[in-house]
Amino acid sequence: MYPVELTLDMAQQWLMPGGDFLTRIFQSEGFDQYLKEMRLRFDKLVTRKPDASHPGLREVYLLGRGFRT
Repeated sequence: MYPVELTLDMAQQWLMPGGDFLTRIFQSEGFDQYLKEMRLRFDKLVTRKPDASHPGLREVYLLGRGFRT
């Protein structure tokens, strides 16, 4: 989870209030905690698994909308 956690920290440093953040993440240990962090930092969180994604792959995209400072 460490690289994706770094991207969220970077977003916190660079995003302006109201900004959006998109990331790809694999569901593994720490996933639920990462979702909690995203929900704290954004007004809305959208989670999507692409139709083209292999069924056995635990890949999801997270879109945080409305960054909170």
